[in-house]
Amino acid sequence: MQHRLLIVDDDVNSAKTLARILQSEGYAADYVPSAEEALALLREVDYDLFLIDMILPGMDGLDFLRRAKEINQDLLAVVITAYGSITTAVNALKLGASDFLEKPVIPEKLLHVLHRIFEERQLKREVAALRADLFQRYQFENLVGKHPKMQGIFNLIESLSNMDSAVLITGETGTGKDLVARAIHFHSQRKTGPFIAINCAALPEPLLESELFGYERGAFTGAERRKEGKLEQADGGTLFLDEIADMPHALQSKLLRTIQDKKIERLGGNKVISLDFRIIAATNKDLSQELDSNRFRLDLYYRINVVPIHLPPLRERLEDIPLLTDHFLEKLARTNNRPKPELSHRAVLGLMKHSWPGNVRELENVLERAMILGQADLIVEIPFSLSPAQTTISDDVTRFEFNPNLPLRVVRDQALARVEKQYLTHLLRKNKGSVGLTAADAQVDSRTILRKLKQLGLTRSDFK
Repeated sequence: MQHRLLIVDDDVNSAKTLARILQSEGYAADYVPSAEEALALLREVDYDLFLIDMILPGMDGLDFLRRAKEINQDLLAVVITAYGSITTAVNALKLGASDFLEKPVIPEKLLHVLHRIFEERQLKREVAALRADLFQRYQFENLVGKHPKMQGIFNLIESLSNMDSAVLITGETGTGKDLVARAIHFHSQRKTGPFIAINCAALPEPLLESELFGYERGAFTGAERRKEGKLEQADGGTLFLDEIADMPHALQSKLLRTIQDKKIERLGGNKVISLDFRIIAATNKDLSQELDSNRFRLDLYYRINVVPIHLPPLRERLEDIPLLTDHFLEKLARTNNRPKPELSHRAVLGLMKHSWPGNVRELENVLERAMILGQADLIVEIPFSLSPAQTTISDDVTRFEFNPNLPLRVVRDQALARVEKQYLTHLLRKNKGSVGLTAADAQVDSRTILRKLKQLGLTRSDFK
C-alpha cells in the first residue's frame, strides 16, 4: 500500500528535496507553501500524513495542526522546524502530532519515523478491530492476549468448563497465574461456589497448616474459638494453592491424603469432615528440579498436575503489549475517574523495547506510574525505574585496591570482574538461582550468564 503525504513548508526548495527523498522510497508526496492551502486540500484529498513546518506565513504549524485535527481527528502529522524546543515539542504532541523533528532533516531519521508511525497505526487498527470481540476471543476476566500461546490457554480454559480436573499453572512471577486460576473457576460448573486462595509461601508451616485445615478451640495456645480452614471454606468451589512448591514437605503429605479422600479433621479435633472442592495450584518454580532434590513429593505432583498450563513471559509475546496497554489504561482511567490518556510514539517504542522481567504485573505498574506522573491526556515518556539495590555500588567495590605495578589492562579486568560478580550475585539472589530470569534481567542470553558464572566462580545452587 502506497502512503500519500503532504509537505506544508514555505521553503519550496526544502519541500521539493523532501518530496524527492520520499518518492524515491515509495511514498506519494505533494507539497504546498501555506497552511491555508493545506487545509483546503485536507477537505479534498485523503492524505495519510502531513509534514508540517512550524514557521509558516499567516498561520503557524501549531495553529494549522489544531485546525486540521478539528477536520480529521485521526490525522497523522510530523512537525518540522528549525526553532525546536522541548516546550514546542510537547505542545505539538499534545495537539496530536505523531513526532517532532528539527531542521535540517536527516533523511534516514525521517524515514525511520515514518515507518514507525505507519507501523503503529496498523497496530492501532488491529486493536480497534479486535475490541468488538475482545471479551469473547481475547479476554477471560482480566487476561488479555492474542498470541497463539495465550489463545491456546483460553481454549483450554473453555474446554475445562465441564470438567473438574486438578490444574497446575506454572510461569514466572507476574505472568497472571492467579488470573488464570480465577478464570478457570468462573468459567466452570463451580462458578457459583467460593474461590478460596492461599499463598503457601507466605506462612510458616504451623500457621499454614492451621489456615488450611482449621482448628478447634483449645487446639493450641491462642486458639480461643473454633475456626474453619481454607479447605472447608472452599467446599462446593475451588481451592487455589499459590506457590505450592514452597509448601513444607511434611504438610504436602497431609494435603495429598486430603485430595485423595476429600476428607479432613481440624487441628485438635477428631470429627471427620467430608468436602467437595477442586484444586488449582500454581508455582513460579521448576517442579522437575524440586522433585529431583526431594523438596516436592512425586505423588502429590501427579495429583495436582492432571492438566498443566504454562504461562509465557511477556517478553515472549510482545505483540500482546498494545492490547494489554489499552486494557490497563482503560482500567486505570475508570478506577481513577479520569480520561484515558494516549501514548506518544516514544512511549510505545519504550514499551516494546523493555525486557519486562516483572511481566504483565510490571506493565500494569509502569502504566499506572506513567498516568500519575504524565499529562492528563498524553503519556510522553514511560517512567521505567530501577530499585536502589540495582544501582548502588557497594563499599567493597569503591574500596577496590589495586597493584600499581600491574599494567592498566590487568587492573581494569580485575575491577570489572569484581563489579560483574556483585551485579550477577544480586540478580541471582533476586531470582533464586534461575539462569533464565537472571539473563532476562541482565538483557543477555542464558549462555552468557553460564559462562560468567564459571569465570567468576559462582554456582546457581548457592542462591536457591
